[in-house]
Amino acid sequence: MGLMEAALIKIWEEIKPGETVIFERTGEGDVTLGLYRTLTWAQEMGFQVAIIDVLDTYATLATKALLSGFEGELFQGVNVIKIGGIKQVGRVVSHITEISEPTILTKKFKEAYEPILENAESTTLAIAVGLEKLFLVSDMSPRGIQIIVNHLSEYVGRPERLGIYIIKRDILSGTKEFALKLLEDIATTVIRTEKKGRMTEFHIVKSLNKELEGVLVRV
Repeated sequence: MGLMEAALIKIWEEIKPGETVIFERTGEGDVTLGLYRTLTWAQEMGFQVAIIDVLDTYATLATKALLSGFEGELFQGVNVIKIGGIKQVGRVVSHITEISEPTILTKKFKEAYEPILENAESTTLAIAVGLEKLFLVSDMSPRGIQIIVNHLSEYVGRPERLGIYIIKRDILSGTKEFALKLLEDIATTVIRTEKKGRMTEFHIVKSLNKELEGVLVRV
């Protein structure tokens, strides 16, 4: 196990079910290895995994993982809720194609997500990838973004799930930066990561665990 993987596991072990974690990446760093290690850790911990794949982001990461020599079955053996996109990777339990109307989108998402939580025999680790794309390509209004964030906030504190939203921070800049601020506001933990040369920096800028808040790890 590498230093980066060990650092990720240490962070995840300090986070409790019911939390919503915003994992923000900046620069050119890739999250394929981090996602693979998170899925492996979830499997070892006995979590059920649910992927929210926005606009084929998960499908792209799974392809990168295969090209990198990682175990393909790990990416295929999880429940997936697709929001937009066309590529189906994993056990797709719902494919929401209407993404321009936030009210319809959140309703259909709830219809797909709630049965996963209710029927799970263990804690569900819900990992959302590509959420920032939804706010951009759909040309969503501030009100629409607020509707989606409000819906996501309803899951904070639900003890049967742990939510991790992996977001490319650079994309949500300018007029869309407020969307990131709204997400950070509902989150219980915010982690920013940036690749600097051969090193990766993890900065925990917000946490319920005061021993974690402010911690900076370089690996």
